[in-house]
Amino acid sequence: MEKKIFKTKIGFVPSNWDAWNGDNWAEGMRDRCVEVLKQIPGLELVVPSKEMTDIGCVSTVEEAKKVAQFFKEQDVKGILIGNMTFGMEVAVGTFLNYTSKEIPILHFATKSGPINNTGNRLTDTWCGQFMVASSIKRRGFKFVHINTCNPEDQYFKDKIEVFTRACCAISRFVGLKIGMLGTRPQLFESQQFSEQAMQHKFRQMVVPMDLDTVLTRLENVDVKHPEVQRIMHEMTKGIDIAENVPGDIEKIAKAEYGYLQIAKELDVDALAVNCWTRVQERIGVSICSVSGRLNDQGLVTACEVDILGSVTMHAINCAGLNMTAPHFIDWADLHPTQDNVWLAWHCGNGPQSICAKDCKPKLQKNERLMQWCPTCFGALEFRYMPGPVSCARLVEYDAEFSMFIGSGEVVNIGPYIRGTYGWVKVNDVMDWEHKMIETGIIHHGGLIHDAKVADALEWFCYFLDIKATRGK
Repeated sequence: MEKKIFKTKIGFVPSNWDAWNGDNWAEGMRDRCVEVLKQIPGLELVVPSKEMTDIGCVSTVEEAKKVAQFFKEQDVKGILIGNMTFGMEVAVGTFLNYTSKEIPILHFATKSGPINNTGNRLTDTWCGQFMVASSIKRRGFKFVHINTCNPEDQYFKDKIEVFTRACCAISRFVGLKIGMLGTRPQLFESQQFSEQAMQHKFRQMVVPMDLDTVLTRLENVDVKHPEVQRIMHEMTKGIDIAENVPGDIEKIAKAEYGYLQIAKELDVDALAVNCWTRVQERIGVSICSVSGRLNDQGLVTACEVDILGSVTMHAINCAGLNMTAPHFIDWADLHPTQDNVWLAWHCGNGPQSICAKDCKPKLQKNERLMQWCPTCFGALEFRYMPGPVSCARLVEYDAEFSMFIGSGEVVNIGPYIRGTYGWVKVNDVMDWEHKMIETGIIHHGGLIHDAKVADALEWFCYFLDIKATRGK
């Protein structure tokens, strides 16, 4: 399933002071920055042209007003303010006076031009950055600063990519609409959430549909519909299929199409679905593999009507630029013999794209649900592909939001586990446990095969006033 990378408009303000623009250093440095910024994944660059402002930089109050209006028209979701030379704090301040304080800002300074043979300094960029940064801080803007560097440095590229990913997640997180399909399990009290707090803090909306209506919609899908036939063909490619009742594949395909249509009808960007046991009793299959396929298609779907779980997954997916499917997991257990290794697991809802190459996925009955309901065919079981991962979970207590964030690596070790799973090695799993308990993290989380997501989520939390805690 082809996924489209999320692009985010980021505005670039190249700050210059003509009196410190020796040998027209600012224009060349501005062009070098632009060249690099255009190559950052997910970054759609918005920058004043050389026709809009002199040499394409912001050096005067009038130029600052022009650029602020330009950025408003372009609806930029993040702003880079860079000292090309000493910079002009009054121009930057004027630009900010016309800019929303909700927009994330990154400030940086480039390295100064050379000192000539007569001892004259061309730019004094390092000095000027303090004035420009104070102009941002003085006006009450939240911003991050990265250390002085040149645009070609890997450090610069990495930090700009992290910022871009954070802006991508923020811009799609604020105002998010989540489809709540059914109610949470009666015994899962920890999945409570405050819709009022979500609306007040993030302008998010939970859009409910009762389970009976959901299941009726799934039952009424026409199996002969071309899209259902396409799904049936796609979902059985490259997998083993365990013994199942005739018609089960059709029921699973109908469910996938039905959920896609419900999401479109409700106009939501993410789902939290009731997945046991009434679902199995009514439509005769489990929808675990459906959740995995929806995540592979970019429709974030969390199990067991975990609203904040779905919200977490959406943030993870956007911080990953929609390029790698996230997995809705249980922080299931510690490894029986290996230190600092824990089990990321769920019952068969993993997106097939993260399956290990040497492991063939198997569609079969849900190992956990068999004890309650025999009609539970539909779990896709496999082992994760190895490699770096980021993990996270958002929680809320007393209208205060916190997020636990961790980085690790999926390692190819036993023992074999039923379901969709991976053994994750981290630096200090007891540090994770302590911080997760302290933060109030529940049994569900999100995992993505993308090491850069964790760093992006830290800045995401900073700008949204979410308390971030990072595991070692």
